[in-house]
Formats: sequence, C-alpha cells, structure tokens
Amino acid sequence: MSNIFGRRAVVIGAGFSGLPAAAVLAKHFEQVVIIERDRLEDIPMSRPGTPQDRHPHLLLAGGLNALDEILPGYSKDLSDAGGVPISLWRDAHFERADVGLLPRRDFNTPVLLASRPLFEFVLRRKVLAISNIEVRTKCRVTSVLSFDGAVRGVRLEAESRAVERLEADLVVDASGRARPTLELLDELDYERPSVTELGPDITYSTVVVKIPPHAEPDAKIVRTFPDLPASGVNAAMGPIERGNWIAFVVTPVDVPRPNSWEAYLDLLRGLITPTLFDILRQAEPPKVIEHFGFPTSVWRHFERMPRVPRGILPVGDSICRFNPTYGHGMSVAAQEARLLQDVLASATSEPDPVGGVQAEFLARLESILRTPWDMSANTDFASPKTRGQRPENFAEMQEFDTALFRAAAADPVVQRALVDVAQLLQPGSILQDPDIKDRIAAASAPAIA
Repeated sequence: MSNIFGRRAVVIGAGFSGLPAAAVLAKHFEQVVIIERDRLEDIPMSRPGTPQDRHPHLLLAGGLNALDEILPGYSKDLSDAGGVPISLWRDAHFERADVGLLPRRDFNTPVLLASRPLFEFVLRRKVLAISNIEVRTKCRVTSVLSFDGAVRGVRLEAESRAVERLEADLVVDASGRARPTLELLDELDYERPSVTELGPDITYSTVVVKIPPHAEPDAKIVRTFPDLPASGVNAAMGPIERGNWIAFVVTPVDVPRPNSWEAYLDLLRGLITPTLFDILRQAEPPKVIEHFGFPTSVWRHFERMPRVPRGILPVGDSICRFNPTYGHGMSVAAQEARLLQDVLASATSEPDPVGGVQAEFLARLESILRTPWDMSANTDFASPKTRGQRPENFAEMQEFDTALFRAAAADPVVQRALVDVAQLLQPGSILQDPDIKDRIAAASAPAIA
C-alpha cells in the first residue's frame, strides 16, 4: 500500500455510493470503516435503508465502466451471479410519440440488467474482500465530530444503544440525505449549500413476473415514453436474474396508482402503443405490486460553497438525488467514486492532501452531474405539472430535443451520439458539436419536391 493519507477514513452508508468510495479510499488510508444502519445479509436481499430497491435499476455503460476500473472484474462477477447482458440499442425497443420506434442499431454498448439487491450484493462482496475495509452494521452515526473547523471523526450509536467515538481523518457522507454533513454545517455556523429542486411528483409501480416463452419480446428492454404534455404515464420492462422480468409504470400523483393487476394492465393499455400491454397481459399475475413515490429531485450545490469543513465529503444522493425513472443514480455514484480515485492519486504531493482531495473533488463534481441532471430536467419539465424553475430558453430546448430524436431515427451518427450521452459515456455538450448539429438540421429540413 502506498500514499497513505491518514490512519482512518469513515464512510457513512454501505449502499451504491459508499461502497465504491470505500474501495478507492482503501488504497490511501490505513483503515476504512463503513457504518451502516441496516443488517447486511449474505445473499441478495432488499433492505429497509433502500426502500427503492424493489424497483427497476439500471447501471448505465458509463457507470459499469467506472466500476470495472475501480474493482476489476465487477461486470464478470455480476454476469456470473445472474446479471443479464444486453447491447444497446440492438436489444432495446424504444418508442416515442414524436418519432415512433427508434431503430435497433447495434452500437456495441454493453450493459447488464439485474435487480438492485443483486447489483449491490456483488459490489459489496468485492469491496468487503479488501483487507483494510471493515463494515459495522446495525449502527448509526449520530454526529460528525470536529475541532477548529476540521473533522476529527464520528460519534456512533450501536443497536444496543452503546455510544462510541471513532476518530477519522476523512468522513465520506454516503447517507443519502446528507443529514450528517448538514448538521455539521449548522454546528459550525457555516451556511448550508444552495439547493435546486425539481418536482415531478410521480409514483412508480413495479411488478416482477414470469412471462411464457412464446410471449417474451424479441428485445431485452422495452420502453414506452410518455405522450407529453398530454399524459405523463409511461412504462418499461426488462429481464433480471432467475428468469424473471421486472416492469414499472410511472404515474403522476393525480393519476391513481394501480393497486390490482387489472388496473395495472389498464394503464399499459392507455400508452401510446399497446406493446407492453400485449406482452404483460400474458404474464403470470404478480404476487404483489410495489409502489414508490418520488416527489422531488434535489441538487445540493456543495460545489458552490465558499468554504466546507475540512475532512467532510458528501457523495451520491447526499449531493444529488435524481428522478429514478432515468436510471442515473447508481451510475453517477460510480463515476463520483472514479473521480475520487483520480483526485486521491493526484493529491499525494500536496501539503494538506485531505483538504486538497476535498477541494478538487467538489471543483470537478459538476462535470459529472450536469449532463444527467439536464437530461432528466428537460424531460420532466415537458410536463406542465412539474414544479421548478424552467430555463428561459426552455421552448428552444424542447424543440432541439424533438429534432434530436427525429435525427437519431434517421442518422446512425446522431443516434450513436445520443446513446453515448444517455449512457453517460460522453458529456451532453457533444450534441452541440458542429457536425452533429448539421446532421440534426439536415434531418429536420423539409424534403424538396
């Protein structure tokens, strides 16, 4: 082990943000301790701390690549455990009201589909195999300890109510709500970060089903987008481990959520095409329909703060919580961990490496968050019911979005650029490259008789 930054780093949360962060910290600290409120089982299982884990999750290509860099072999281990490989967009059936069915061209962009518990279980098993990482379960952080404006550790409370002080040189807040970081700011009389909120106010309802072989679609992902602004109802399905299929239907809060299989199928029947209805009506009725409400996307702008207590580093949902419909959360968390790995490697020669890592990570954070935030916001704001401040050029952005998808249907170069952006392999700015813009304009130009 080289480049030791300190004796101990503490990570709050053993979820998809905390685990890869712990893996990269283990190369630079003598010990990494992960604090987790839940009990962690030896098999893939849902847990109370991630109530959304019963719903579909997608690890985008950009996130999968990041995890394979941090933990070589993650993709193979996930596949061996039952993850279903797909290639975009050869294996994807995407249909939109404005352009119809998008072409299923093969861009050799591999991703894996699985349940959230399996994604996390495989990740946890690899991370906890690292010799200097320890996890403490059924334990919660009650406060972050500081002295003279710098973090010194955390105070813990075990399930037995025993209280312990754990010293640390760096505390990573992967708690999801940023409570430990925000309470530390309050205690030190620092300003809290400014917040951008966007309120789609949706519920998504999920089923896991078996589909008879004769009824299985020839695509591995089937996605029907909403007919906005007329209707916000949309749905998707895909295969997961053990021969199951997982499907969700998204409804705005003013549309009753489906509490029966018949109501579920009725919502699918009302989509822009009957594709999903025709498939799922042949499935075995599910044992349960799971619901999860999502009122608000939140971006806490820690990257804009003039000062942050030395030694505290929020990550994942503690910084930015995305609308889960678009599948950004796990992939952004993985890319943040890769960013942390990069800044750790470059800060070893600094006189205050912990402070340097913190400053550089926050300075570069927007480069990861901007593209997924803008993509989801642009789609969410297409519904007039979405709460939040629309950009002044929103109408122009909507026109560009429509032209982009029409061009993607006609031009494989544009479609490849769209795939790379949507999969977080490239920043959204590549869609403004002159060649791409010329191709979009050409696809939108009226035909000459």
